[in-house]
Amino acid sequence: MLHRVFKALADPTRLRILNLLMEAPLCVCELGMVLERPQSLISRHLAYLKNAGLVQDHRQGMRVQYSINLDCQNRAGFDAFLRNALSSDLACREDLRRCRQIEDETGRRSKGEATSVVPGIH
Repeated sequence: MLHRVFKALADPTRLRILNLLMEAPLCVCELGMVLERPQSLISRHLAYLKNAGLVQDHRQGMRVQYSINLDCQNRAGFDAFLRNALSSDLACREDLRRCRQIEDETGRRSKGEATSVVPGIH
């Protein structure tokens, strides 16, 4: 199982997805908007991360929200390591900035509404 985790972490797009999911649960369309990648590509990467046990999904109406898997072994140590590593990555810092900018523009988080960063989606 450990080799699956390291293989999952070996892709820059999957690292960027984990970086965003460590901040908040997001759906495929939200991740695609922030990362500026097609939803089909995001879905493939999420499936890879899910199979490695790093993310989990939750259905909310017609959408599926993805989040970091809370049942992951050594979660605290893994989170600390990953946050430290990703904080030095320019693309990951830019993704977080873009995600917060979209949230600010739509007023979602500041008003306590749903976590969606996509305008008009709750």
